Amino acid sequence: MTQDLEQIGMDALDRFLNTWNARDAGLWAASLNYPHVRPSPFGPIVVSKDAAEYASRVDFDRVLKTGWDHSEWDYRQVIHTSPEKIHVAGQWSRYDVEGKVIHTNPVVYIVTSVDGSWGIQSRFGADYADDDYDTSGLETRAFNLIDDFTNHFNNDNVVACAELLNYPHYGIGVGQLSEHLEPGQFTITASGMTVDSLAALQTGKQSLNAGLDITMQRGSGSQAFQAVVNITVRNDHLGIQGWSILNPNAEEG
Repeated sequence: MTQDLEQIGMDALDRFLNTWNARDAGLWAASLNYPHVRPSPFGPIVVSKDAAEYASRVDFDRVLKTGWDHSEWDYRQVIHTSPEKIHVAGQWSRYDVEGKVIHTNPVVYIVTSVDGSWGIQSRFGADYADDDYDTSGLETRAFNLIDDFTNHFNNDNVVACAELLNYPHYGIGVGQLSEHLEPGQFTITASGMTVDSLAALQTGKQSLNAGLDITMQRGSGSQAFQAVVNITVRNDHLGIQGWSILNPNAEEG
């Protein structure tokens, strides 16, 4: 079944890019699940409650004025799978009519199954840094941030955890979003967390997407999860902008 889920994730990304290239706002919006949000290090972060609202914001003319002709995948890799949610790291580039790259964007896609329909629930945007740019400093800071957050989480220090987030802050569910607009809205719902593995999936100049294996403690029990985290620099503050967790051992049904 793992291979089937991986194909489902790839197919969801293909629908997303193919409908974008078709310049059809309605079809493109239908490739997503809702409510939909795209956390990133730049600009306002907007939540679209449904496909009609999302399509109403699409402006192909603005993109066409940049010289865009079509977009292609540079790479795609399924990171985590479960029966209701899939994490996929991908990067696309926009090309002009002569085949010259005019823009490149790495993204982690949160693909979910809502009422039996698979689509992209959220996109964790990371800014592009070419091979000549040294991203090691941001990666070190981001990893330290996750370590600090974990320590405060395990000490039940809600205030300190909230200070390590960027706002608006989003937790991506299946067909739902957890939105925190300010630090006072953040809460802790587990008794402990262990980060078993941590890897940078995409690192730019102002953002990083990380993949994690984590163990959550609730009461006397514990459970293994996999997660992706979007860390951004917004208003000169390094913080966790969004996260998505799935249970890789969940049974289908």
